[in-house]
Amino acid sequence: MDVYKVIFRILLAVVIIYPNYIFFKELKNSTKKHFKYQLLYFFMSLIVPCALIFLIALIMTSPALNQIINLKIDPKNLTSRIIVGSIIFPTSILLNIITSKFYLKRIFKANGKNEIELIGKE
Repeated sequence: MDVYKVIFRILLAVVIIYPNYIFFKELKNSTKKHFKYQLLYFFMSLIVPCALIFLIALIMTSPALNQIINLKIDPKNLTSRIIVGSIIFPTSILLNIITSKFYLKRIFKANGKNEIELIGKE
């Protein structure tokens, strides 16, 4: 196994673990059951980087797109591996963090709907 494959796998683990840590820390402020939200967000945080990696692999291997753009990326070349990694990992982390912010807003918004306030004459 190549050293860079190990580094990319460690970075992929960071992409999954770091946004989950931030999400779980923010979710403690909620009064609802946490397990279903944690499980759903964990699956979302797995799907986002995998989808991004799939799209980049699709772009790199598409012969029609490569002819149009004149894109020549050799997956065995060290420079192209670093460039692709630098595209995948920061965007995956940012997408996971943005997704967690929207999901937390939705959770807290759903918490506010269940409370009933009676305002009026006594």
